[in-house]
Amino acid sequence: MKRIALTLISVAALALGACGDGTSDSLTGGRDQMPAGSTAGGEDTTFDHSNDPNGAAPGADFQPAEPQQIKMIGSPEVTARLHACGKLTVTSMGQILASRGMVATGAPPGAPGGSQSATTIYKASSAQLGAPNYQGRVPEAPFASTSTMSKMFDIFTMGSYEVAAPTWTGSGCGTAKVLGPDGKFTKDGLSCLMGKPALDEHVAIANDAIAKNPTDGAKIAIAAVLAAAHTCQ
Repeated sequence: MKRIALTLISVAALALGACGDGTSDSLTGGRDQMPAGSTAGGEDTTFDHSNDPNGAAPGADFQPAEPQQIKMIGSPEVTARLHACGKLTVTSMGQILASRGMVATGAPPGAPGGSQSATTIYKASSAQLGAPNYQGRVPEAPFASTSTMSKMFDIFTMGSYEVAAPTWTGSGCGTAKVLGPDGKFTKDGLSCLMGKPALDEHVAIANDAIAKNPTDGAKIAIAAVLAAAHTCQ
């Protein structure tokens, strides 16, 4: 009873206080807005964002990066892509190996004795590749660790022996060949490996590797292309 009585007295006192000074009974006491500086919105309490599309206005605290700095670290588009790049899923990597003709289970053709194929390394490296642990309720790693990057390059390196072989075929590449009858790289073949249209520059650099190292240049270029295309480089 005492609590109820005190509550009623408090409500009555608030009502009398609101009506006794001749003002309206609104919660703001008749004022249309709060006094200046008492809430956000003033220049002293809110960051003044520049609306200039070319950057901050002269005299502002923030100035856009200088062109020389952008050239040094890369454009915002490039840095955002690199810093936001996730890891290739373990399942996706297996599909890439299968569709690009890296399916050998024994030592790949032309590889040193005792070598393991790309598929063999892939199947034995689920932990290093960041695979999920369902029993431990651990999801797949969203970003590649140093161990993951190293293991992926190992897989692509051994897969290059299969791709460079004259009898290579890839179900995901149709009739395209990575290396043509002349032993040089083709644009269609590189496009299939990268998953995007290859440029003339890609073909020139890849063929330059063959010119500098006729024995292993093609394999080095293939491994580099696969790693660059699938590890956010």
